[in-house]
Amino acid sequence: MEEVYRLDTRDRPGLLFAMMRALATEGGRMSLEGNLAQTEVMRLDGVVQYETGVLKRATTEPKLDFVILPLFPTTVDAIERAIRSKIGFGGYRGIIHAQIESHGKLVFAAYDNFHRDCVYVGTQISSELLDRLVETKVLRNYQRVQQRSVASRI
Repeated sequence: MEEVYRLDTRDRPGLLFAMMRALATEGGRMSLEGNLAQTEVMRLDGVVQYETGVLKRATTEPKLDFVILPLFPTTVDAIERAIRSKIGFGGYRGIIHAQIESHGKLVFAAYDNFHRDCVYVGTQISSELLDRLVETKVLRNYQRVQQRSVASRI
């Protein structure tokens, strides 16, 4: 059984942007699910609106907007700008679920508006980075746990 970190998020956009920067690779992709139709994210280069590989919808009813974006070191800034432009993180107004995959493996998952029991990252993220995120109040805390249930895909 593989271990992962469960994250208790205080600053949802801050955590997503930190994970995007830390996990961006030439083989990386991320999915966003929520109310995204009228946002800049839908117009980014390389965006697709169908499930693929390990990036699957987390909500089937009601059907939410779903996009997959290439997450390369060169695309992080454009994605961050598009998210900052108009997308919220509360209720059903914006991003409900976010996932990041690297080379075919799910490495970050934040479900249900980043609920504290539904945010996981693989151990390829260092505890030093997570400690910094606690110090800067992006996270309340984090805990190393055995992979199970929601995190079973990470």
